[in-house]
Amino acid sequence: MNKRFLIYMGIVVAVMVAVYAYVGGFKQVEITKTTSSQVFIAGKLYEGKADAEELGALFQEVGQLVEQKKLDGEAAGIYYNNPEKQSQTLRAFIGVAIVDTTVALPAGYKIRVVKAGEPVLQGTLNASQMIAPKKIYEALFDYAEENNLKVKNYFVERYPSKESAIIQIGLE
Repeated sequence: MNKRFLIYMGIVVAVMVAVYAYVGGFKQVEITKTTSSQVFIAGKLYEGKADAEELGALFQEVGQLVEQKKLDGEAAGIYYNNPEKQSQTLRAFIGVAIVDTTVALPAGYKIRVVKAGEPVLQGTLNASQMIAPKKIYEALFDYAEENNLKVKNYFVERYPSKESAIIQIGLE
């Protein structure tokens, strides 16, 4: 029975490693120190808990807008604080990075602009959105600490596809 259990556990571990590799878990984050580009984001302001159902519903709404091509662009967000470092309240603007600012916006949506020319630390990863943000943020914060860079509480996330993410952290 112990031998059979070990074989099953080996199979389970192998499957988990294969799934992690498939979603991009072993890929490395590409980090660059650069300047921001101007980005127009059509979205909604969210203030509340990072694990609230309302935030999940907003992400789903944005995903549907992109998927159904009701807004032409990629899922994006501006985060004005890091809830893990402060209280558990998140302040963010969640929406779609758009090119055409004259497009008709869904009810309740407004446009915010990410200014061009601001110093940022950028992380890029071609991996599933399930794991990409966490890996990118960890890599960016580690890089900033190792290189004595001071970061702002200003984060911009863009998701060009379901298998890629670009995250920028403002630098002081």
